Amino acid sequence: MDWYPTLPFGEGPRYLQIVAALKNDISTGRVMPGQRLPTHREMAAQLGLSIGTVSKAYAAAERQGLISGQVGRGTFVLPTAPDIGVSDSGAPEDIRVNLALNAPPDTGEAEALGAILSEITADDRFPNLLGYLPHQGLEAHRRAFADWLLGHGSDAGPSGVYVTQGAQHAISIALRLLARPGSPVIAENLTYSGMSALAVMEQYAMHGVAMDRHGLVPQALDAAFRSSGARVLYCTPTLQTATGAVMPEERRREVAEVVRRHDGWIVEDDAYGFLCETPPPTLSSFLPERSFYVVSFAKCLAPGLRIGAMTAPPEFRDRIVNAIRCSGWMANAVMAEAVVRMMQSGELDRQVARKREAAAERSALARGILGDLLIPTDVPAFHAWLRMPAGRSAPSLAAQAALSGVTLAAPSPLNAGGFADGIRLCLGAARSPDTLRRALTTVREILSETEEMALV
Repeated sequence: MDWYPTLPFGEGPRYLQIVAALKNDISTGRVMPGQRLPTHREMAAQLGLSIGTVSKAYAAAERQGLISGQVGRGTFVLPTAPDIGVSDSGAPEDIRVNLALNAPPDTGEAEALGAILSEITADDRFPNLLGYLPHQGLEAHRRAFADWLLGHGSDAGPSGVYVTQGAQHAISIALRLLARPGSPVIAENLTYSGMSALAVMEQYAMHGVAMDRHGLVPQALDAAFRSSGARVLYCTPTLQTATGAVMPEERRREVAEVVRRHDGWIVEDDAYGFLCETPPPTLSSFLPERSFYVVSFAKCLAPGLRIGAMTAPPEFRDRIVNAIRCSGWMANAVMAEAVVRMMQSGELDRQVARKREAAAERSALARGILGDLLIPTDVPAFHAWLRMPAGRSAPSLAAQAALSGVTLAAPSPLNAGGFADGIRLCLGAARSPDTLRRALTTVREILSETEEMALV
């Protein structure tokens, strides 16, 4: 028996209504895997639509993995259709799995933050958080952040802590104080995309340093300082933002000594340090007088908070305060208060523990599917580095994955060589481990195939 949708099915264009109806009838069993669908002409005639509209619907259904057209045989419902939701309007929801965005997995932070925010707004002191407040942040907030940073190896007191609008804000302030447009800046060869964007805006001349599975290679760093004349190093020694490398303590000492020898400065991004149950000493702790240390509450709580913190050498205090004033006056005091209350109630520690568990589960899942293609890491994280097998390329993998509903971002290394021939897999944004499993399996299957020349 031929299948024809009952229209209208929700709102929106007719071709999307056809796709939504097909998905609905697959899920209810009205349409079975392997069933042959009417031809485009038959469907158009039955529904009173143009052949072009039906062709557009079939193409959209095929892109979503619902059906497959076979030349000379017809169009058939696939035996295993992906889990596609239908919006209130009846149109199919976007079911792409984003392995390009390094977002933390959901561990109940929304509910916890909602409760804290309700508590804050019910407090008689709430109006005090809505005015123009100190650029550096309220002293009570800075005191709480300073206490929390003690667990991350930073002993800066409240006067040395600056509350910022996330880590990106702090990094941009530090770089603007240390470098001018056109100045050379050193970073890991695979650096944070936010750093790359900042370099474009400020016209920094970026110089990439080779890495191994333990992070920056000291000898390569020394050569980069000598050849570039740079005075600034930006890096993520703990769970390096692309490869997941955790720099051992001895290497941190070596890197700090290289920076000292070249009279340089360190901007240390420690966005992922909380994932280490026993974090190594910060790189900044080996050269505190020439280091800017940055943390964020995006990955351990939620990116939308836009709250970070920075410590810096005392002589920069006045300039940092002015930089915060010039770039936004102050961080959002309500959100800073929420973070502080979560610290004081123990909820932040609970969220950190849950994030570590989620990172361990998702990292194990990735390793089980992709095995030795992933660079080994000592600490589970929300991202992993996938090495390209011989004959494969990151841009081609990203293009093929996109056709299967998986979003990947090919890297933009500062130099060739090293780990440049690979791609970062972000494990946290997928809504569930099952969703992540399907996406990673798709990546594995693509890598097992022959390079598709049609994508060249």
